[in-house]
Amino acid sequence: MVTVTPKAAEQIKGLLESQGKMEGMIRIYLAGYGCSGPQYAPALDMEKKEDDVAINSNGINLVYSKDLDDDLKEYELDYIETPYGNGFIVRNPNAVCGEGCSGCH
Repeated sequence: MVTVTPKAAEQIKGLLESQGKMEGMIRIYLAGYGCSGPQYAPALDMEKKEDDVAINSNGINLVYSKDLDDDLKEYELDYIETPYGNGFIVRNPNAVCGEGCSGCH
């Protein structure tokens, strides 16, 4: 199950409100594969599909394909601020970085 941190929830609510899409939800989707395995990302979606899992975390409606249910256990959607920029990140506490990998989180 994906959880949303309070900081990410605050940012998402602000974005939804600014775009007039308060009924929107965040879809977690498979964005590709990296050295630590599958990489997931968030995106705005306006409708739930028949084969979706729907949950609410910190007031944010999340959806993702049932196919990803086992893969998304313990994932966390967070919002980070760095000197290089700000943005959302999906953390996988079970990711194991390969040799020479510096991009895992």
